[in-house]
Amino acid sequence: MEDKKLETFRISDTRKATVLAPKKPTPPTREEVSQAASLGFRRIEKILEDEEPEILGQSLARLLKDLEAFRKRTRSVKDKSAAKKAIAAVERTADLMDYLFQTRAALRARQSAK
Repeated sequence: MEDKKLETFRISDTRKATVLAPKKPTPPTREEVSQAASLGFRRIEKILEDEEPEILGQSLARLLKDLEAFRKRTRSVKDKSAAKKAIAAVERTADLMDYLFQTRAALRARQSAK
């Protein structure tokens, strides 16, 4: 007898369906608006806007020099391999930042020409 009661049991028998009022949309905050305007690379965008290419180049060159020195003085194969990968990553980053700074300069030149 219990099994028959369970077969016909439905939650809707015990609770009435309720309709929730739709939530009113809230206006976006200033942070949300700035996030929407960003392409998702805030740190790179900030560097492009705030830093000068020469200063960033010097910083990356100093980092490369330190990594090269670390690679030469370390004896562990694991550390040498990690240093080599880090050097390659810093070199790619430097190339990318140079390209982005050139693109920024070209866009600003085009904008000022209008």
